[in-house]
Amino acid sequence: MKKTLFSLLTVLTLLTGVLFGPLSPSLTAEAFQPTDFEVSAEGAMLVSLDTGGVLYQKNIDERLYPASLTKIMTAVLVIENTPDLDTEIIPVSKEALDLLEGTDSSVTGLKEGEELTARQLLYNLLMASANDGANAAAEHYGGGNIDRFVQMMNERAAELGMTGTHYVNPHGLHDENHYTTVEDMYKLVVHAMELPVFMDVVSTVRYTMPATNKSEEKTLVTTNYLQDPNTSSYYSGTSGIKTGYTDPAGRCLITTNSRDGYNYLCILMKFPVYGENNQKVRLEFPDSRNLYNWAYDNFEYKSLLSTSEPVGEVGLELAWNKDHLTLVPETEFSAIVPKEADASTVIVEVHPTAETVEAPVEKGQSMGYATIIYAGEELGTVNLVAAESVERSLPLYLLQQGQNLLHTFWFQVVIGVVLLLVIALIILRIIAGHRRRKRQRVRGYRRY
Repeated sequence: MKKTLFSLLTVLTLLTGVLFGPLSPSLTAEAFQPTDFEVSAEGAMLVSLDTGGVLYQKNIDERLYPASLTKIMTAVLVIENTPDLDTEIIPVSKEALDLLEGTDSSVTGLKEGEELTARQLLYNLLMASANDGANAAAEHYGGGNIDRFVQMMNERAAELGMTGTHYVNPHGLHDENHYTTVEDMYKLVVHAMELPVFMDVVSTVRYTMPATNKSEEKTLVTTNYLQDPNTSSYYSGTSGIKTGYTDPAGRCLITTNSRDGYNYLCILMKFPVYGENNQKVRLEFPDSRNLYNWAYDNFEYKSLLSTSEPVGEVGLELAWNKDHLTLVPETEFSAIVPKEADASTVIVEVHPTAETVEAPVEKGQSMGYATIIYAGEELGTVNLVAAESVERSLPLYLLQQGQNLLHTFWFQVVIGVVLLLVIALIILRIIAGHRRRKRQRVRGYRRY
């Protein structure tokens, strides 16, 4: 699912859809392809934050280097392990700074012995992408041991189902054993967005860093130009989330964008750093804009099944004058689909718990599930329930019980024994009759 030319007029394919409810990071199918541009990133994903539906994907399982996207996990651990972000003090040690010597790191000029609150540290990490802040955080939350913090990162990744991820450091400087995937970044970001403070921090364009015990007040500026109105790359509606760059990792960018009630998450990894004539290029910002515009121009959120619309039926027994039961969706089913689509083109595959059910049945009683398919792609599933209540017919029930009784083992044994007794009785009566007639003949002979 990597290359081009796709026509929305001739082929409609959709990756996934979900029921109304909490976002679930579930990736199950192939995605659409835009026709008027090509995404230059090695790995990419465009996801609806409203439904969890994936509109576009490219190499989501491929192992890639995350660069400073790593700091999202670092920040997650800071937030999850800090009861009060304004009272937790993180000191900056000489060792934490020395580890960055000669690395040409992105830093905010933290000094040995400087003390920051956890909240200030988060702005350094996520907004200004500071490697010195990442090391300070790792040392503090790792109990003085950065390697212990990295172990915590890998443990948390495993808990979040990030099976294609392995961390070696808290900042993302290149290491061959430090890698992730687009799909794993999706899982991490969805989790991070649910945490307090996270979106507030990553959505900030400029932050005034209060004076510390070692530094004067200073202003931090976001590295995400899409959300900065003072840059030519600004794209209205963008919030966060993180940039990343090393030569091996390429340029990476994760953003969200909202417009007219629609909310999307865009993950792009490993853009080329150099273009023609070996000139540095910044393709992550225009490609993000292209994907967002494509989504807004070509897709919309539609209800495809309603709770009042029958989608199938099953056989019904023990009900008077009724031999089938109508099934309806338990909840409304909606998805992000092309604007040209409508519910009439949806295929509903019914998977009942049983082909036939017996009355009584209560309205809303679970009866199986249905798979919703659009243009050959599975959009999702919805539970099916009985559309009405049906009472049991007592005469039909008693007749059934009688028929069932006839087929029981012990009933057949009793019938067999009765039959044997009847046969034995008949034989005994025949024998007795024969003896009686013989005695009568003997008495007749004696009279003569």
